Amino acid sequence: MTLPFGKGLFWQAVDAQAVSSAANCLQSTAITLFKDEPLSVLDLGCGSGIVAVMLALQRPQWQLSGIDIQVPLIALAKENARLNTLDIDFFCADLKDYHNPEGFDLIVSNPPWLCKDSGRSSPSLSKEHSRREILCEMQDVIACVARNLKPGKDALLLYPPQRFEQLQTLCAQYLLDIKATLFCAETHKHNIYHIKSRRMTP
Repeated sequence: MTLPFGKGLFWQAVDAQAVSSAANCLQSTAITLFKDEPLSVLDLGCGSGIVAVMLALQRPQWQLSGIDIQVPLIALAKENARLNTLDIDFFCADLKDYHNPEGFDLIVSNPPWLCKDSGRSSPSLSKEHSRREILCEMQDVIACVARNLKPGKDALLLYPPQRFEQLQTLCAQYLLDIKATLFCAETHKHNIYHIKSRRMTP
């Protein structure tokens, strides 16, 4: 596929979660809010790398990394970076125990948004892992953000509005503040939550 802003190419796996308007909304929000200046950026649960690739094409000064637990998707993400001549550090990791001691200036994530027993299931295990909280839950995502975000820095998380109260409660527990709720015009099913670390630099 050709990327939505007219440059770059991207391969997808037929049995994995397809590129969605939600991913495009997430990356366009990041581009709107943050300038092209040196930032360390993590795409948490990157899948085949669509958000990280789009960000790298538009923000060449950002140092981008992406993690996902699905090995075939990381392999595809690396191929997508190579295809677009981009230096993105994609690697396989479980967000439940992932920790980068240097931290990140910005974390973006389109995590599994469906509770384990809600909605219609897919016969594709890869799609189920991307959509449904089977391998991780919201608390795992928030804990990972808190663990890896530099003091006072930012995260953009995409969740459906009906999960706001749970998100708000977890953020408070992990010293994170929801700075803004941003409506995702391209999909009426999700909002983007701009989250900021409450921790202070030692």
